[in-house]
Amino acid sequence: MVLNHCTICSVYETADADQKRIPVKCAGEQILLLLKREQELSDTVNIRIDFFDSEIGCIKAHCAVVVRSNYDPSIPAPWVADCDILDVIEIVEARRSLRSNMEKETIFSSPEQAEFGGIIQNISEGGIYFITRTKLQYDGILEFSYCFVETEYRMKALIIREEVFRDGRFGYGCQFLEFPKGAERDIKRYLHMRQSGRVW
Repeated sequence: MVLNHCTICSVYETADADQKRIPVKCAGEQILLLLKREQELSDTVNIRIDFFDSEIGCIKAHCAVVVRSNYDPSIPAPWVADCDILDVIEIVEARRSLRSNMEKETIFSSPEQAEFGGIIQNISEGGIYFITRTKLQYDGILEFSYCFVETEYRMKALIIREEVFRDGRFGYGCQFLEFPKGAERDIKRYLHMRQSGRVW
């Protein structure tokens, strides 16, 4: 299976173990899990992994993984795990959500960086994509305030995708977490209003 739009996965080493969220790099049929340390995963011939692909959806599969040192300087991880999908358990199709492009300067905060500035490039029902000059932790959590219709909400999001630009900027795709009461409804309303040209 080719995963062209997958940057993160959840790994279940045992049936009762907590899931581990691990970055993914895919090139054609090659799937690499990016590890911070050798002991993060162990070699195994049958492990449950959920891959999150923005085009396909959530692919739940049994996989074989082999951990090794990383010698490719283009891959930002000291260790990697070669991953082969043995069989697919289930595919939960991605929901096609509304999305709106914009350029909105916003102040963000994270446990590692306190406050920093960024520009939101697009927003959808499920998350945002923004550009900043601040390097952030992959799979880190950030917060920001945003007024979608009339009420300002304090939003929390998980970084699930990172892009590095030649001019020193970084792009981050983020998934919303823990919607405040009323926020999910107002986001959908806001996106419909933007698409109809009623707000800018």
